Amino acid sequence: MYLRKQIFEGLEKESCFFWGARQTGKTTLLKQMFPDSIYIDFLINSEFLRFSSNTDLLREVVEANNSDKPVIIDEVQRLPELLNEVHWLIVNKGTQFILSGSSPQK
Repeated sequence: MYLRKQIFEGLEKESCFFWGARQTGKTTLLKQMFPDSIYIDFLINSEFLRFSSNTDLLREVVEANNSDKPVIIDEVQRLPELLNEVHWLIVNKGTQFILSGSSPQK
């Protein structure tokens, strides 16, 4: 494996999108950089189904955790409806998100 040089310089407490081509190490990098964060992976079908049937679940999970670590949602492009909850949590709760993904699946 290659050593990644991405350091998210200047991110502070801002939320961001982290896009890139498939199979380039985005997930590995995020798990290494933020090991204590809430991590939601929409490539795991049960996770995708859980959140797609109830987008309010994101708010429940984040509020129950009460952490100052960023919430990471991987493959977020699979569930664009969730972005309303993400936006609400950023604005009203100050939650930091790192949303990663690649090109939409056909």
